[in-house]
Amino acid sequence: MPSALLSQTMIECILSKDTEGLMGEGCIYDLSSSSPTISQPEHLHPGDYVKLRLWLPEENVCVFVELAEVQWIKNHWINVEVLSASPGDQARLRKFALIENQSSPSSRRKCDRILIHA
Repeated sequence: MPSALLSQTMIECILSKDTEGLMGEGCIYDLSSSSPTISQPEHLHPGDYVKLRLWLPEENVCVFVELAEVQWIKNHWINVEVLSASPGDQARLRKFALIENQSSPSSRRKCDRILIHA
């Protein structure tokens, strides 16, 4: 992965789902120093790359997304698009989102886009 895409920001959240897709409630961490610090959504901008650590209800192992792109930020809500995750973690996200028709572009978006409140 090119160094320009290596993110110094991680969003950790607990996922839930609704009719529009995946939603999360969590925190933003700045990883640029030796001890991560909590950051605010206003430090993010559309086009920024972030890492995601997603916790699914009733599971003890998180889903790790190596790369996601911030689409927009508004009133502590952040919309991100998942760009890179392991095949196993992608499958867990799809299963959690209960996508029945994975070939449909609109169904795939429900798994690839996450709305996060931070």
